[in-house]
Amino acid sequence: MTIYRLIILCVLLGGGLLYPTTGWAQTDTAPQSLTVSGRITDSGDEPLIGATVKVVGTTSGTVTDYEGNYQLEVPGAQDTLLITYIGFEPQRVVVNGRSVIDIVLGEDFAQLDEIVVVGYGSVRKSDVVGSVASVEVDDATSIPTTNVGEMLRGRAAGVQVNLADARPGGNSNIVIRGKVSLVGNDPLIIVDGVPYDDINNVAPEDITSIEVLKDASSQAIYGARAANGVILITTRRGREGRVQVDYHGYTTTQELTKNFDLFSGPEFAQLRREAQRTENNDEYFDDRIIFEPQELQSLEEGSFVNWEDLLIQNAVIQSHSLTLAGGGERTKYYSSFNYFDQDGIIPTSGFRRGAVRLNIDQQITDKIDLQANINFQKSDQDRESGSINYITISPLARPFDENGNIVKFPLGEGSTTVSPLWNIRESDNQIETTLIDLNFVGNYELLPGLSYKLNTFFRNRATNQGIYRSTQHSEGDADIQGLATLGNEFYREYLVENIVNYVPSINENNELDFTFVQATNQRNNEESTVTKSGFPNDALSFNGNASEIRGNTRDVSRRRLVSFLGRARYNFNRRYLLTLTMRADGSSVFAENNKWGYFPAAAVAWKVHEESFLRESRALTQLKVRVSYGATGNEGINPSESLGLADYLPYTFGGTTAAGFSPLSRLPNPNLKWETTTTLNTGVDFGFWNNRLRGTVEFYQSSTTDFLLDRVLAGTTGFEVTRFNIGEVENRGVELTTSFDLVRSDKVRWNLGAVWSRNRNEIISLDGSVDDDGRPIDFVSQGLFIGEPIDNIRQRVFDGIFQNEEEIAASAQPDAIVGDIRVLDLNGDGEITTDDLRIYRENPDWYGSLNTSVTWNNFDLFADVYFVSGALQLNPYLADFALGGTLQGSRNGIRREYYTPESPSSVAPRPRPGTPSNLFALAVQDASYMRLRTLTLGYTLPRTLLDKIRLRNTKVYFTGTNLITVTDYLSYSPENNPGAFPDAKGYTFGLKIGL
Repeated sequence: MTIYRLIILCVLLGGGLLYPTTGWAQTDTAPQSLTVSGRITDSGDEPLIGATVKVVGTTSGTVTDYEGNYQLEVPGAQDTLLITYIGFEPQRVVVNGRSVIDIVLGEDFAQLDEIVVVGYGSVRKSDVVGSVASVEVDDATSIPTTNVGEMLRGRAAGVQVNLADARPGGNSNIVIRGKVSLVGNDPLIIVDGVPYDDINNVAPEDITSIEVLKDASSQAIYGARAANGVILITTRRGREGRVQVDYHGYTTTQELTKNFDLFSGPEFAQLRREAQRTENNDEYFDDRIIFEPQELQSLEEGSFVNWEDLLIQNAVIQSHSLTLAGGGERTKYYSSFNYFDQDGIIPTSGFRRGAVRLNIDQQITDKIDLQANINFQKSDQDRESGSINYITISPLARPFDENGNIVKFPLGEGSTTVSPLWNIRESDNQIETTLIDLNFVGNYELLPGLSYKLNTFFRNRATNQGIYRSTQHSEGDADIQGLATLGNEFYREYLVENIVNYVPSINENNELDFTFVQATNQRNNEESTVTKSGFPNDALSFNGNASEIRGNTRDVSRRRLVSFLGRARYNFNRRYLLTLTMRADGSSVFAENNKWGYFPAAAVAWKVHEESFLRESRALTQLKVRVSYGATGNEGINPSESLGLADYLPYTFGGTTAAGFSPLSRLPNPNLKWETTTTLNTGVDFGFWNNRLRGTVEFYQSSTTDFLLDRVLAGTTGFEVTRFNIGEVENRGVELTTSFDLVRSDKVRWNLGAVWSRNRNEIISLDGSVDDDGRPIDFVSQGLFIGEPIDNIRQRVFDGIFQNEEEIAASAQPDAIVGDIRVLDLNGDGEITTDDLRIYRENPDWYGSLNTSVTWNNFDLFADVYFVSGALQLNPYLADFALGGTLQGSRNGIRREYYTPESPSSVAPRPRPGTPSNLFALAVQDASYMRLRTLTLGYTLPRTLLDKIRLRNTKVYFTGTNLITVTDYLSYSPENNPGAFPDAKGYTFGLKIGL
C-alpha cells in the first residue's frame, strides 16, 4: 500500500502544485503595439495544439493552447505573423491592424521535417540515414489488447510477429529481419530512453510514437543488446496550456475462431468401427464388442456431447483510460490511469491490470531541466487447468449425472479419462505481478551547443504464482491429497547513463553533432519454487499447510554491462549525410579474457532530389539513397555458462552426512566470447507528386559469426554439453513500404498502404567438421543443417495414399497395405531410410499487409488485411496418438476424410487399431493465411456540437478484430497448434471524450 500512496501523492502534487498557468510568452512592446488573438486549426476544423505563432523579424512568439487558441502582443499594426506546426505548411499573415486572426493550416504532405526518434536523440525524418521504420500509433493501438507486440503486426516492414500465447495477458514473439541467433532473438525494447525487458509493461494508451531500428547503423549505438533489432517507444508528455482531460473506454466481445471440426458422436463411432474392421478381414465387429455399455447407451439414445461447446465461452474485455495533461511555462505534466479487464474464452482464465503513469518536465533554470517518469502496474492473471484436453475426449461420454452435476469420469468409473470440466473446477492458478519503474533525468547546458544529460532508471518487479490441484483433481487425488506449487520471482534492474551532446555552430551548409555516452547496467533476478502435497482439505488452496515438501529450487543470477559509445553525424549542404558510431561493451557473462566486444558502424545518405538537376522536378518530391554497414553483439546466455559450476551432493562418511559437491553436466568454457552480427543495408526513400505516392525499399544482408551454441560431448568426458562459439548464420531480405493518397480534399481523404517483407535465413557453417567424404557434418540432434534455416522441419514427404496393390508394388514400401500413407523415395534407392528425410523451411516466403483509411466529413474507416505466404508447420494433432491424430478410434480428433474401401481418400490413411506408418509426413501443413485483422468505423462529433456541449472532442467507433481468416492449417490459429489456448475474433465498441 505504501507504493500506491506514493503514486497517488505524486499525481495529486502534479495536479495541484503543478497546475498550469497561462504561460503566454512575454515580449517587449512598443507604444503602438496591439494584442492579437485567434485560433489555429487544420482543414477539418480540429485545433492544432502547440502550434508556434511568431512575429517575423522579432523575438516575440507564443504557442497555441489545447483548443488551438493563441494571444500575442504585436509591436506594429503592419507586422507579419509566421505560423508553423510539424506536418503542416507554414503560413505568413499580415496583421493589418486586426485584433482577431483565425488561421487554417494546410497539411505538408512532403512530411520531410517530421521528427523521428533514434537512439539517444532524434532527427528530422529527411535526415535519417539508417533503416528506421515509424509505426502509425493510432492504427496500431486500435487492437483491444495489452499485447503491444500484436499492435506491431503488419505495421513495419521486416518486423515479424507470431502469436506465442493467446490467453488473456499473453504475449507474442517479435523477430526483426529473421533469426540471427540460437540464444534468443527478442529485440531490445527502449521506452523513453530506458530498457524494458517486457514490451507489454507499457500501457498502449500512453504511447505517442514507436520506431523500429533495423540496420546496424541505427542499432549499433545500443551495441550488446541490439543484434535482434531495437524498438523505441515514446510515451506522452504534457504541453503548456490549460489542463486537458481525456477518457477512452471500450468493451469487446470475443468468440472462438477456427477452421476445423472434431468428429461428432456418430462420426467418432464410425471411425472406431472402421479401425477395427481393418484388422478383421474387412468385416465389421458387432458394436457390443467394440463399445462400452455407456457408449452403447449414448449411441442408442443419440445423446452426444460437444466438449468444445461446453468448454469454450464468449468472453468480454473492458478497458478504461483517463489521462490528464497540461502545464505552465516551466512545469509540464502528463498522468494516466488505466484499467484493463479480460475474461478468457476458457472458464477460469482471465487477466486484470491497473496502471498509473506520471511524466513530469520541470525547467529549473534556463540551463537546467529535470524529468521524472514513474510507471506503476499491478496485474493478476488466472490460468486454466493444464489438464483440459477436450479435443481428444470421446463425444460418446456423459459429462453430467442425472442431477446435472459434473461427473469426474464421463466414460464410466472403469475409465481413467477425467472430464476437463472437472479439472477446471478443481484447479487454481494465479499469477500476481507488481511493477514499478522510476526514471529520473537531468539536463544541463554547459555551454551553447554543449550539454550534459544524466539518465537513471530503476525497475522493480515482483511476481508471485500459486498453482493448486485439489484433492479431487486428476493430478492431486489418490495418495497425493492435493498438489500445490508456489513460485516467486524478483527482478531488479539499474541503469545509469552519462550523456554528452555537442552541436557546434558552423554555418547553414554544415551541420555537425556529437554524442558520447558512458553507461552502467545491472540486472538481478531471484527465483524460488516449492512444491508440496498432503493437504488436510482444499479450503485454503495453495495457501494451506501441507504435510510433505516434494521439491524446492532457488536460482539467483546477476548480469552487468558497462558501455562506452560515441556517435558523430554530419550534414553537408542538406544533401550529403554521414553517421559514424562506435560502441564498446563489457559483459559479466563472458569469460575473463573475452568480456569486451566492439561494435562500429557507418552510414551515408544522399538526398538526390535536392540536386539542381532534380530540384525543379514537378513529379519527384523526394529521392534519398542510403547505405549502412556495421556490427552489433549478443550476450543472451545465462550469467554463469562460461564458469565451472557444481551441484550440492551430500554423502555419508563414517556414519554421518557430510557436504559434498559434484560438477554439473555442463563443461565450462573459459574462451567463450561475443556473438557478432554484421549487416549491410541499402535503402531508397521516394516520393512523387507532392508525396501523394511515397515509400521505402530496403535490401539487407546480415551475417552472424561466433554464434553461441551448445555442443553435445562424448560421455567419456564426464560432461554432457558445453557452450562454445562456432559457425555462421546469414539473413538476407527485401522490404517494401508504400503509401498512396488516392483522394486529397478538405472533406474526403482516401489512402492505401502496403507493407511487404521477404527474408531468407541460412546456416552457412557450423564447427567445420567433415565426414569421410569431406562433406560438412550437420548437428542432426540439434536440428541444425548447413545450407538450411534455423527453423526447420525434418520429415518424410507425403505423396498421397496407396489406392491399390499395383501402387504398392511399384513403391519403396513393400510392406504397406492399401490405404496406407505413401512417402517419396527421395534418393531413388528403393528403400525408405533417413536419407529420404526432407528439410522444410518453417518461415514464410513473404509476409505483409494491405491497409486503407478513408475520412469523409466526420466519419473515418480503417481496414487492415494481413498476409503470410509459404509458411509451414508440423501439426501434431494430425499424427500424435495422445492428441488424437492416429485415427485409431480410441481418441477423438480433428475430422478428416480418411480412406475406406467404399470411399478411397487421398487425404488421410485408413483407420486401424495400431498406429499407421509415416503419419508425421502428413502432419507437415501449409500455414499460409490471409486475415482481415482490423476493421474500424468511427464518427467524430462536429465542432459546432462540441462547442455547445463544451467538449474538446468526442468520438465513437466500432472495431472488428480477426473477423475473417482464410487458411488450410487446421487449428484455432494458423500460428498455433489446436492444443494451445484458442485465438479469438472480437467486436469492440469504444468511446473517446476530450474535455
